[in-house]
Amino acid sequence: MNTFFLKIYDVLGRHKVMTVVLMLAFVAAFVAMALRVDYEEDISKFLPQNEQNEKYADVYRQINSQNRIAVIFEMRDTTAVVDTDSMEEAMEYLGTCLRQMAQSSSFQTKTGLRVTNLQTAIDEEKLLGMLDFVYRNAPYFVLPDDYERLDTIVLNREYIHNRLAEAKQQLIVTNGMAMQTLQYDPLQLFAPVMKRLQDLRMNDSFQLVDGYIFTKDGCHSMITFDSPYGSSETQKNAELAGALDTLMARTEMRFPSIRVSAIGAPLIAVTNARQIKTDSLVAVSIAVVLILVLLVWHYRRLSDIVWIGASISFGWLFAIAGMSVFYDSVSIIVLGIGSVIIGIAVNYPLHFLDHIREVTDRREALREMVSPLLIGNITTVAAFLCLVWLDAQAMRDLGAFGSLMLIGTILFVLVFLPLFAKAHKRRQYEHHSSRFRLPQIPYLFPLVCAITLVLGYFSLQTSFDSNLAHINYMTPSQRSDMELLASSVHDAPVYVVVEGKTLEEAAGQNRRVERELRQKGMPLQGVGDFLNVDRDSQVTGNEWNRYMNKDTYFVGRASCKCEEDLRHLSHTTVRERLLTVFRNECRSLGFSERAFQPFVELISRNVSPRSVSYFQPLTAQFLGTYILKTGSGYRMVNYLHTEREQLAKDAVRASSANAFAFSAKDIGNQLVDILNNSFNYVGFVCGCVVFFFLWLSFRRVELALMSFLPLAVGWIWILGLMQLLGIRFNIVNVILATFIFGQGDDYTIFITEGLLYEHTTGQKRLASYKRSVMLSAVLMFIGIGTLIFAKHPALRSLAEVTIIGMVTVVLMANYLPPLVFRWLVRADVADVQKRLASTGKTVPVPMRGSSSALAPTAFISSPLPLTLKRLTYSVGYMLFFLMFMYCGALPYTWLYFHLGRITERKRLHYHRLIRGVAKYGLRLLPGIRFAVDNRVGETFEKPAVIICNHQSHLDILSVLQFSPKLIIVTNGWTWHNPFYGSVLHHGDFLPAADGMEKNMPKLRELYKKGYSIVIFPEATRSADYSILRFHKGAFYLAHELGADILPLYIHGAGHVLPKKDFMLRQGRILIEVGRRVCFERYDDEGIIANEAIRKMTKAMRHHYQKHYAELCSSIETDDYLAPYRKLRDYYKN
Repeated sequence: MNTFFLKIYDVLGRHKVMTVVLMLAFVAAFVAMALRVDYEEDISKFLPQNEQNEKYADVYRQINSQNRIAVIFEMRDTTAVVDTDSMEEAMEYLGTCLRQMAQSSSFQTKTGLRVTNLQTAIDEEKLLGMLDFVYRNAPYFVLPDDYERLDTIVLNREYIHNRLAEAKQQLIVTNGMAMQTLQYDPLQLFAPVMKRLQDLRMNDSFQLVDGYIFTKDGCHSMITFDSPYGSSETQKNAELAGALDTLMARTEMRFPSIRVSAIGAPLIAVTNARQIKTDSLVAVSIAVVLILVLLVWHYRRLSDIVWIGASISFGWLFAIAGMSVFYDSVSIIVLGIGSVIIGIAVNYPLHFLDHIREVTDRREALREMVSPLLIGNITTVAAFLCLVWLDAQAMRDLGAFGSLMLIGTILFVLVFLPLFAKAHKRRQYEHHSSRFRLPQIPYLFPLVCAITLVLGYFSLQTSFDSNLAHINYMTPSQRSDMELLASSVHDAPVYVVVEGKTLEEAAGQNRRVERELRQKGMPLQGVGDFLNVDRDSQVTGNEWNRYMNKDTYFVGRASCKCEEDLRHLSHTTVRERLLTVFRNECRSLGFSERAFQPFVELISRNVSPRSVSYFQPLTAQFLGTYILKTGSGYRMVNYLHTEREQLAKDAVRASSANAFAFSAKDIGNQLVDILNNSFNYVGFVCGCVVFFFLWLSFRRVELALMSFLPLAVGWIWILGLMQLLGIRFNIVNVILATFIFGQGDDYTIFITEGLLYEHTTGQKRLASYKRSVMLSAVLMFIGIGTLIFAKHPALRSLAEVTIIGMVTVVLMANYLPPLVFRWLVRADVADVQKRLASTGKTVPVPMRGSSSALAPTAFISSPLPLTLKRLTYSVGYMLFFLMFMYCGALPYTWLYFHLGRITERKRLHYHRLIRGVAKYGLRLLPGIRFAVDNRVGETFEKPAVIICNHQSHLDILSVLQFSPKLIIVTNGWTWHNPFYGSVLHHGDFLPAADGMEKNMPKLRELYKKGYSIVIFPEATRSADYSILRFHKGAFYLAHELGADILPLYIHGAGHVLPKKDFMLRQGRILIEVGRRVCFERYDDEGIIANEAIRKMTKAMRHHYQKHYAELCSSIETDDYLAPYRKLRDYYKN
């Protein structure tokens, strides 16, 4: 990609005028496309939805009248006696004003405001009409349980007489609805029906006074109406709220003793929008001042600040233009929240402008910055695109908008900014930000690990706040009114909802569900009792007809007092007997024959089947509460008050496929589940996508892991700190999860690029990268952190998460990548030169492709960079070794020497076991090839003193494989090794620390038994693979025993596992077996023993140096050194 953008730079650089025209053309096109887009304010689109939750929310929204506004009236002096008449006049006055508002020129010419479903008082004529319909059709609504009551009273002459006497008294003092009740049901035969109708009232915390709605205590009254704009269109609702405030103020002026206030979801939305605008204006004002001061202090040149603004503006227009291609409308709220993305997009011009302060050649600066800028951009865009698959439409829009804005900004920075931004004069800039260093605290890394573990535990308890009221802002008046309305709600019922394409179908399904629940002792409250349809979707009333035509013998036996009455009853129906007794009692009490004519007519006839549409006068009263009309049909809503909530839901689910049940808490639980799933999705998918692109960009999985580590650890810290501080995620601040991820990966990428640049070129550039990161972090911190002063809880939650998140990601980005990188890279050639210079040695710097014999010693002997492969091989082999030793070798050794008698044969068998373990353990080393050069044909059957050069821990395994009859004289560290020391003790190995004289008897005995003695004359491993000074012990032993000296030459073991490195490397190990050297010839020359030993020691070392150099010259070819050079340059390519 470097070449691509450099070619663009070269082409456009030769045609500056054309470049300006092209840039302006792009801007004009983006503006034109942006003007075509419609803008909306539906905040509900931020709520995640699925089919089930949407169904629950839709029902809950309709039955709870989410668009309803209540205007509450109360006495201004709460201690005064309530003036009911004044309150009723005030309600009527405001209601009249609201009705006239749509026709009033003062409102109509301005906005055309209107309200719907205005209810100032209960319409008594409408109510009487409904009661009249219910009474005229009461037989349709009688339930089976009601007939048991009718059996006890319908033929009871005494009961009929008493009821009519009471009715006569009531007629003297009553009128209106009571008169209507007496007219249709003087005997209260249908009292249970009217009781069920009365129970359908949604709330008994209110009462009717003169047709007006008052609270139970009579201190508050209210009128209600609906906003036609919904609760999401805040602009229209704001205009409506303004008009309503004017009318309420006018009402209070007319009625000074009355206080008027309003509450409702639309008004709360308006209050929230106003508070958000106020808080945002204050925060933006503070942020703009602070950011401008910071940028001026940092750049000291206005043009740089202008180009930063131009880059962001270009990206913003690019995003809106891109959205216009895919969408007809864009949420203003999405664009507002999308402004936070500026904090990420500003990174790109900041980093480039900072870089040309260091590299004044703009083309060279572009070449160096393409890679880190593109890597950061690709990973962040990929993280934002993960939002496209969330359940909330607005979140998907936000993901698309954020991605497009970042793409537009990076294109401007890489294409246009290098052509116009002016490089600073070459000078050394030093800012406090570039001098930022984490304090050098001893044991800081263990402290960070401990804190991470603790916060990791608390992060597992992260929770979500699904209560939207906690992120809503309300004025004190609104909060008081909300508490008043909330106090009228007693308990939360279970909503049992039945669906159907028609009302008849819904009613039929509802009857089956109601029957199922009634059998389980859970009666429903709903209109199902008034729509008892049969299989033909009709309300027949057959039960009533059968009952009224039943023989009175079976009905009246209990009330008959003599045999004559019983015989009389057997020849009449219930209807005939009831009418006869009723008329007789009416005459006896002085009623006229037509006094209760509607009741007589109702009893006198059979009822005929009716369709559901016939009951429209009744069902129309329950639309919006018990009956809901949807685009695809109808829903019947029933209310169930039970403690066996789950049992009820299961029964509803089993009774009908078109029914479901839920409670209010299910909606919150569903929201929590969706938020939790969305959060986990964003965290997991964003993490995977970011890591993939980091790997793809750096081409080294180790660098990808190093760059990803601060994000993972930082995220654990953020979640843990939020839990400790009592900050919970909600539908607003959860959006910052992606933003923090985007910022964090940008920061770690730039720090990693700075480390790689310094490692590859040796030029100091990390300070410049850190300065850009710090400046970007401070800008982001200021931009959103100033919201901490906001009164709106949602904005304040954004600031809280931002403060925690930004501080954490900056600390992690500045601490972890350098720490891990130093561990990965280990010591470089400069470290070796510095170390060897102190000894007066000079080591040439190895160049790529060099075949010098000295060069490999310089860079191979130093710890080479770690790779994931090396780490895996080394840790894996170490774990295998420890498991073998502690689970196999050590227990076996203890049992082997503690059970039974120890014989020479038993010891030899143990030595054979040691040889087998050494042989196969060496060949199991991953990535290492092993070879033996025994051209001299040595069989190791004759005992000897074996000497060998010493470079690695692997030398012991390499030697032990030749014969079971080998004894090694070890140093103190090896003898006391906790892993295999016990094996050495039981294998007759001896410690060199005891001295050769003390060990001589034991060694002589072993030598006579045919054991060869292995001694490393250097006594310690050589760090630089040179042959160190030989100690005389081995040659003294050979002299004393009269043994041959058998030299072994090991090459490659130190390359594979050097003294200063505990990580395995890929390579080859060769052991060459030399010719035996006989010690007697020095004695034949008459040289005294000590001189002979010294001379032999010196001669053998000289021989080893010469022969080992020959081995190196023949083995260390370019092919042999290739893996080590590749490993040396692993993080430079």
